[in-house]
Amino acid sequence: MKGDNTMISKVIKGHSIKKLGVVEGEAVVSPDLVAFWGGTDWESGEIVEVGHKARGKNIAGKILVCPAGKGGAGDTFGYFYLFKSGKAPRAIICNRGQGTTLAGALLTNTPMVYGFDGDVVEFVEDGDLLNVDSDTGIVKITKSRGSASNE
Repeated sequence: MKGDNTMISKVIKGHSIKKLGVVEGEAVVSPDLVAFWGGTDWESGEIVEVGHKARGKNIAGKILVCPAGKGGAGDTFGYFYLFKSGKAPRAIICNRGQGTTLAGALLTNTPMVYGFDGDVVEFVEDGDLLNVDSDTGIVKITKSRGSASNE
């Protein structure tokens, strides 16, 4: 997201769980809660949960945008396994900070920002470029050329 032709479409501010600097990357959006234990393939980074609206999307190396983590006793470990296999997202942006997802992100030093005014799933689209500043909780959204909001 560097250069003179880059136009920031929106800037939002949330709460960061830990100051880890700035991460940039492509958004992958899930309208459903994301399960890291049983709902995500740790070897590929693909969402595999049956009936999930984002099934088939791959979160590896992307910035995951979702309402929240699904939770459950194994979710922290599921996220850790995803991280250890090199298939975790670069950052997590969500509406609500769910406890086991927060723990997984803290354990792996994954930037996570949550608690925005408005639903992030409604204004971030797959392919948008995100600049996540975990020191300040500021997320800059640059719409991808193919996104509906940019046409």
